[in-house]
Amino acid sequence: MKIITKGRIMILLGILCFGIAANIVVHNQSEDLEAGVSAAGLLEEVEAQVTNAPIEKNPRGAMKSVDVNGQSFVGIIEIPAIDIRLPIQTVWSSQNAKTAPCRYKGSVYENNLIVAGHNYQRHFGNLKNLLVGDEIIVTDVDGRQYHYEVTYIEDIGTYEVDKMDEGTWDFTVFTCTIGGASRVTVRCDFVKMEAPGSAESITKEIEEAVSAE
Repeated sequence: MKIITKGRIMILLGILCFGIAANIVVHNQSEDLEAGVSAAGLLEEVEAQVTNAPIEKNPRGAMKSVDVNGQSFVGIIEIPAIDIRLPIQTVWSSQNAKTAPCRYKGSVYENNLIVAGHNYQRHFGNLKNLLVGDEIIVTDVDGRQYHYEVTYIEDIGTYEVDKMDEGTWDFTVFTCTIGGASRVTVRCDFVKMEAPGSAESITKEIEEAVSAE
């Protein structure tokens, strides 16, 4: 009968740990890809329901929403610096965030919107790469575009969620760091609002059409 030496046991444990780690990496990559595909499909559906015909010039209170396959969305978030354009779900939950970022609390109409998302590469995984001065645009379901400028970036502890809505920031977006030790938190100031059909909006559409040719 062979006696398994301590060295062999350590080798076997090492192989087992490597296999577990590899399995976790594959699972995370698969979940990341699935999240990206899901968000892209939802974005298309939300965009199709944006009216581009707002009735109120300066709405107040809660944001309007649209329904897509039983899920509720209040608009779209676009972050050009990290090539992100994603739908925003109305209600935050960890499960909801697996398909798209969510409204954590607040409203663009009240200058206190907070949006949260998972750190998938196809969602908010690159928030940490944003710089002060970068632009974030939130489009509501009536087509109004709210432009914000990144003014401060900080890490907030996992259990310090009360700090998320401290201060007088007009807009905040956040995600967990890898491992979940803290949350990358991007603070923004309001710059302007572009309503569909405004002179500025029409000029922008013309410029985009010309640059696309």
